[in-house]
Amino acid sequence: MLFTRKPLGWLVLAGLLSTLSSCGEGDDPGIAESDTDLNALPDDTGGKHIAHVLGSTDADFGYYVYLPSGYDGKPHAYPLLIFLHGKDERGDGTNTPSVLNKVLNNGVPKLIKNKQWDPAYPMIVVSPQFHGTEGSPNNWGGGDAAHLKRFIKYMIDHYRVNTSRIYLTGMSHGGNGVYDYISQESDASSYIAAAVPVAAYGANKGFDKSKHTPIWAFVGAKDVTNCNTTKTFVAKFNQQVPSPVF
Repeated sequence: MLFTRKPLGWLVLAGLLSTLSSCGEGDDPGIAESDTDLNALPDDTGGKHIAHVLGSTDADFGYYVYLPSGYDGKPHAYPLLIFLHGKDERGDGTNTPSVLNKVLNNGVPKLIKNKQWDPAYPMIVVSPQFHGTEGSPNNWGGGDAAHLKRFIKYMIDHYRVNTSRIYLTGMSHGGNGVYDYISQESDASSYIAAAVPVAAYGANKGFDKSKHTPIWAFVGAKDVTNCNTTKTFVAKFNQQVPSPVF
C-alpha cells in the first residue's frame, strides 16, 4: 500500500490506531476502567512537546514526548504512540539538544512541532532517538528487541499510559525497527496493541511472534525491494489466519 508522508496520512493513521486494542479496557489494576475510556479523555487543545536529552533521563534513549493538554488534569490513562524515526535522524548519544532535535524532521513529531497534530483521540506520543551504529545493540533494531522493550517499559513506569493501547510505528529505518520488534517479541510480552511499519523491509522470519497483533504495513510501489519484502511478510503473516482483537 502507498502511504504518503503528508500530514493527512499520519493523522488518519493516528485516528485508526486509537480504535484498536489488544486487550480489554482497564486491564491495568492501578487504573479504573472509567479512566481508560477514550471518550472520557479531555479534548487536546494543544499540549507540551518536551525534550529529554540522553543524560537527563534513565531511559535507554533520548526522546521527545508529547503530552496532551489535559494530561495534567484528571488522572486519565492515555494511549501511547511510539514513533521510530528514519536513518537521517539518528543521533550520536550526546546530550546536545540540537542533535535530539533531528527527530522533529519527519512524521508525527514534525506534525507536533508545526502544530498540525490533531488525531481523533488525545494520546501521548514519544519519539526516541536511535544512537550508535546501525545494527549495534544501542538501537531498536539490529536483533535487539529487548532494548526497545525496556524503553516501552520506561514509558509505562513514568507516564500515565493506557497499557491496552500502546501503538508502534516508524518510517524507513524506524519501520525496520518495527519489523524487528514484532518478529522477535510475542503478543503476550510485546506491550503492543497494533503496529504500523512504513516504507520498510518486511521481516523474513518471526511471523508467528505477533500473529494476534493487528499489523498494517505501508510502502510505495516504486520502493521496489521494500515493497516486495513487505508483500511477502503480509502474505506469510496472513497465512497464519490470525485472530485480530479490536
